[in-house]
Amino acid sequence: MCGRYTLTDPEAIRLRFTLTPMTETRIVPRFNIAPSQMIPMVVEKPVGRALVEARWGFQPAWMRETATRPPPINARAEGIAKSKLFRRALERGRCLIPADGFYEWAVVPGAKRKQPYFIRLKSGGLFGFAGLATGPSDDHPATCAIITTAPNAVTGAIHDRMPVILHRDDEDCWLDPDWHDVTEIERLLQPYQAEAMEAFPVSSAVSSHVNDGPDLVAPVEMPGRLAL
Repeated sequence: MCGRYTLTDPEAIRLRFTLTPMTETRIVPRFNIAPSQMIPMVVEKPVGRALVEARWGFQPAWMRETATRPPPINARAEGIAKSKLFRRALERGRCLIPADGFYEWAVVPGAKRKQPYFIRLKSGGLFGFAGLATGPSDDHPATCAIITTAPNAVTGAIHDRMPVILHRDDEDCWLDPDWHDVTEIERLLQPYQAEAMEAFPVSSAVSSHVNDGPDLVAPVEMPGRLAL
């Protein structure tokens, strides 16, 4: 799953995702974004790409009154086109969720606690998670989920899932509101190439959602540091 991520350079969002000039990007750097929080997402509007806010936890209107558990923060790529919960959003509610890294927790033999790792592109900078969104209503904000897939070699050494990071060349297709062929859309939901990514252990302070700040993404020393 993908349950925590970072967005540490919000000022770069406008250029990276080619947002319309009218789009405001009043976002503070965040080093420990957690489920149920309000997060920015990129959507395609008639006037161009825009940045809007959504609550992280996918909750369409029809499930709000009957929900007995927290809304899902992730959507599995496998079988997503047949999912009652996600199919409509896959057809008509696709979004990009800007990020510059994410965390996963690895089991450490002989230890009681899992070790958090920070995972990012070797080149640094922003990328877009493949996301699905519901629209807002009068009394509820928009909501969203991050799609996950099988891990590549870097993430697979830590966890059995990873978020779908879209290639920049595929982002236009993903956001295209006129593209509804779910079979073709599913083809974009692949693991990002391992040779372009790196992972390293970080402080266990990231395990608490109340902690934030650049210290959370600083490498810590421990045996078996992962890097490609």
